[in-house]
Amino acid sequence: MIAFWGLMKKDMLLMRFWYITWITFSIICIVGGYIMQNYWSEPSIVALIYIVLMSMHFFLMPIMILHVLNIEGKTQIWLYNPQSSKKLLLAKLSAAALLQFISQVFLAIYGIFLMMFLYKSGLMPTFTLPISQGAFYNIALFIASLYMTIWIIFLWTIYHSLGKFPALKNFRWLVVFLIWIAFGFIEAQLVRLKVLQNNLFSITTNMNVAPSMEYMKGKGWSIVYTDIPIPIVPIILYTIFGIVLFLIASRLLDKKVEV
Repeated sequence: MIAFWGLMKKDMLLMRFWYITWITFSIICIVGGYIMQNYWSEPSIVALIYIVLMSMHFFLMPIMILHVLNIEGKTQIWLYNPQSSKKLLLAKLSAAALLQFISQVFLAIYGIFLMMFLYKSGLMPTFTLPISQGAFYNIALFIASLYMTIWIIFLWTIYHSLGKFPALKNFRWLVVFLIWIAFGFIEAQLVRLKVLQNNLFSITTNMNVAPSMEYMKGKGWSIVYTDIPIPIVPIILYTIFGIVLFLIASRLLDKKVEV
């Protein structure tokens, strides 16, 4: 456990450039939003900036993990690390996940102050904290980013594993691209199957957790929640598939991937 935390700390140090860049960018956008709303007398600008910043979290974890993988690839540190490949990759994934979690919590707290600002500005008729809806949105955003990050790890190891084959070395980017396209094609075909739609994919649960901010002239901003079907079986399948991708990537790393 001590070794794992040591790996995590090392990876977080490697990720600090992009993370500090992201935090700085977020603060500049937040401050800039208030400056613009004062200049144009349009408080709704800060709400739009907040929505964009929250959505950008989808790319934060993948960018950080790709950055640290490229650094590790250039230094070839893992070739001499006694820890297992699963532990090495899991430490990187955990470090990126922890940093993103902190960032999302930071913006979630800022969201409370933003709602107070909109309420005091007369742009929101009532001030109520959407705790359950906000938590669900942040969890869904976090999981989606985590799933994409696992794909990044998998494709990265595939790309560098193909470097061992001279015939494919110059075309490995194409192989990676074709793998991504093939998965998308197979996924689309499975979704179209009526057997799956009528049996597996039809198992859903409705939740009132789809928030959207609507602005009506003269009435201001309001947060509207709508019921959305949450597909249970696809979530389980994607979870299993994500674990399989991670295990394959770990296996490829065991073969001493060199960049």
